[in-house]
Amino acid sequence: MSFKTETENSSADFKQEDAGHGTDYEIKIREGEEAFDWNQLFGNSRPVEIEIGCGRGMFIIKRALENPQINFLGIEKSARFFRMLKERVGKSGAHNIRLLRTEAAYLMKKFVPANSVLAVHLYFPDPWPKKRHRKRRLVNGSFFESVARVLLPGGLLFFATDFQDYFDEIVAMAPSCRGLTRESNEKLSHRM
Repeated sequence: MSFKTETENSSADFKQEDAGHGTDYEIKIREGEEAFDWNQLFGNSRPVEIEIGCGRGMFIIKRALENPQINFLGIEKSARFFRMLKERVGKSGAHNIRLLRTEAAYLMKKFVPANSVLAVHLYFPDPWPKKRHRKRRLVNGSFFESVARVLLPGGLLFFATDFQDYFDEIVAMAPSCRGLTRESNEKLSHRM
């Protein structure tokens, strides 16, 4: 497994019959549900990529339209952004996207099957810059363990932030998670 870092200014409860036909993209989960069955969720056995914190959906929609042979799961916690995201995905015509409004760390740990994801994308997560708030940061040792668990062998974690302190912390922390190694941007550019 690998991860890419950059700094820049750097049986689920859903409408199965509709989601399988690409008309309803939202997935709802309940406590006590089992791990996702990707084949049931997407109606096919294509590889899966996950974007955490989709915001308005520009990345996931573009990536899904450019890669129809890959399924995409988008996770967004904000209700306001999720409404925009769902609307934009519906208008995009990309039928290989499913969306969840939930907390990503919980979802990754409980519902994403082990060794089942081609890539995880995490771009510009909240850095919680105040020292007393840093415990709220998404990326920590537990998050890396969840990512390492769900990625297929050779799978990738793509990460970008414009907060240098957060970037340095993540780069220092990632190698301590067994199975994750840092790859150069040049080496990864052909895989994107």
